[in-house]
Amino acid sequence: MSEQTQPRLAVRNLTTVFHTRAGRFVAVDDISFDVYPGECLGIVGESGSGKSVAALSIMGLVDYPGQIEAGRIEYAGTDLRTLSENQLRRVRGEEIGIIFQDPQTSLNPLFTVGTQLVDVVRAHRKISKSEAAALAIEKMKLVGISAPESRMKSYPWELSGGQRQRIAIAMALLLGPKLIIADEPTTALDVSIQAQIVDLLISLKNELDFSLIFVSHDLGVIQNVANRVMVMYAGRMMETGEVGSLFRDPYHPYTAALLASAPTLRTNRSEPLQAIDGRLPSPGKLPPGCVFAPRCQYVQEDCRVRQPLLESIGDAGRRVACIHPLIALPDEVHV
Repeated sequence: MSEQTQPRLAVRNLTTVFHTRAGRFVAVDDISFDVYPGECLGIVGESGSGKSVAALSIMGLVDYPGQIEAGRIEYAGTDLRTLSENQLRRVRGEEIGIIFQDPQTSLNPLFTVGTQLVDVVRAHRKISKSEAAALAIEKMKLVGISAPESRMKSYPWELSGGQRQRIAIAMALLLGPKLIIADEPTTALDVSIQAQIVDLLISLKNELDFSLIFVSHDLGVIQNVANRVMVMYAGRMMETGEVGSLFRDPYHPYTAALLASAPTLRTNRSEPLQAIDGRLPSPGKLPPGCVFAPRCQYVQEDCRVRQPLLESIGDAGRRVACIHPLIALPDEVHV
């Protein structure tokens, strides 16, 4: 992105915690990132790494006992944390849309698709039901729903998983937002439908020129849809950078381990995939030093006592939180 281009979304030092009887659990720990006009930022990591909580924090949708403890979430120059609930509701839908992981639970089974779409429009705009219905049908056509006039009368449970997700995408696009957050939108779908939804989101982003945050644990999906990628682990940012460069040459051991554990077309099927030993730490009992140290095959003693900072390194735009990154620095190269 050009240095003159202002980010559409700027998140700074975001920390989201959950206060429970068992103690204080840090789900998102001091993360900062930008999303620029027209680009897709992929957020990737294992389940429990804080990806979805980060996405919900942007929308102000973290439920009790969770709360945003610190940080700024600036959209178009306005810190969303300073807005009242009514003001934030206006931003949701009109400026920022969200597509949830499972459309079967994000759509109300007791109301028709048409009723739900029309209600979203009329909650934001003072127009008639017929005008709202016409807008809903237009968006349904845009996302590839056949016979949309008929589908307006259908209940979510009468539709296939792929159709429901297309409806959820249409709902997110209803009011023309400039930022869409897709929180693992393909996880609940079979592989063939996943590819269709990913292709649809890419074409819609290019056609409508919105920014996209795509949350997923699927590295293959992220590689296809994202311009830049952010790798999270135990609520922290491990590495971020341009997707092609990062996937081709990971600097953080966790990124490298994730890539090694994912099958590709070049994977030798006669050999087992490389698993990452151990498991994610409990957010209430994070280890001292680097949170990945207990599972890292390159761990050294200083990794266990010193928490690494996210620092610029190597390629332009690449930042890594690792004391001993997988890159030969200039003073380490010997001829």
